[in-house]
Amino acid sequence: MIASNTADDPSRWRFTVTDVSCGKTLDPAVTAHAADSVGAPHSPPAPEPGKQFCVLAIDVENIGKKQNSWDTSSTVSLNVGDTRYTQSQTDDEYSSEYAQYWQDKTNTVATFGVNPGSKGPTHGVFQIPEGEQPTTAWFTSSTAIETVNGTEPGYLVTLK
Repeated sequence: MIASNTADDPSRWRFTVTDVSCGKTLDPAVTAHAADSVGAPHSPPAPEPGKQFCVLAIDVENIGKKQNSWDTSSTVSLNVGDTRYTQSQTDDEYSSEYAQYWQDKTNTVATFGVNPGSKGPTHGVFQIPEGEQPTTAWFTSSTAIETVNGTEPGYLVTLK
């Protein structure tokens, strides 16, 4: 469970990591849905040279007192040992494609806002070196992992 680090914001979230998938293409249903929505030709995205995609699937529940939204942009890192990987702007766009796909499918995704007591899937897309496996994920209680004061408080989740 993560609580906001500001007293005037009663946002509270419960996260369950449901899957971590590395070394595969992004979900073809998601990328086809994104291409169809803009009428663009469909070609699966490729990671940067020497990198692989890792998709972190998270079940997010709003246990706060008001409707709020949450996503993995700047709030989650995927870690390989002591090396931290966050989403690039392009990775954020891929995560948004997952959010739109699941919103159209379930109508409840934290990226677009959920009421207290509601939950839904949210995804993070990260690029880590080929052949590596993530060992942990860092969930911050702020809107950014790093601030001028250093790393924000949060929770380290061991991945299996």
